[in-house]
Amino acid sequence: MLRIFLTVSVLFWNQLAAQNAVDKVLDLCEEVDCFKPIFVIQSGSYDVMKFKSHQWVETEVSGMDMEHALEVGLGKLFTYLYFNNSAGTIVPTAAPWGVLGSLENGTMQQSFVVYRLLLPEIEIVPEPLDDTVEVERRPDVWFYVRAFDGEADEDEIENRVVQFQKDLKQDNQNFGELFRIALYNTRGLMYIAFEKTDEPEN
Repeated sequence: MLRIFLTVSVLFWNQLAAQNAVDKVLDLCEEVDCFKPIFVIQSGSYDVMKFKSHQWVETEVSGMDMEHALEVGLGKLFTYLYFNNSAGTIVPTAAPWGVLGSLENGTMQQSFVVYRLLLPEIEIVPEPLDDTVEVERRPDVWFYVRAFDGEADEDEIENRVVQFQKDLKQDNQNFGELFRIALYNTRGLMYIAFEKTDEPEN
């Protein structure tokens, strides 16, 4: 009985912490340019969120861990965003920024797509001058999302991704292979997400 109580207690506090992190993201998006969901379905220890059509700039980085991939990738994207583009102008961005990656046998593969989201108001996006940088656009999309608030090293983040993937499989959810880490500040406020591959029931 004690073990059951402790397990339920841990699940409750984990769920509460995740919801607090979601609330912090939504509050942040009221104050700064920020990409936020247009629909949220609260579901236990993670949420299902719909995001509207959006565009971003990205670059692929391989052969290094996530921390160094972010450093290298964001450096390339910064160069594009600040004048090194076909218009020679500043391209405005919105939070979050982050990486897309994959897992193999419970381990992050050292190949990432580093991205920055662009403001939705931009109608014509300048072309990159660096052929390793690309501008992408995608339609409305649903994600399974688990939120976190607090600094974590790469091993902790990897554990979070692995555990989230296990939880989705245990719940028989349909989701894509790639994980997405969305960073909303430099103090560990983040979403970890897997794309939902079937439509939610109405």
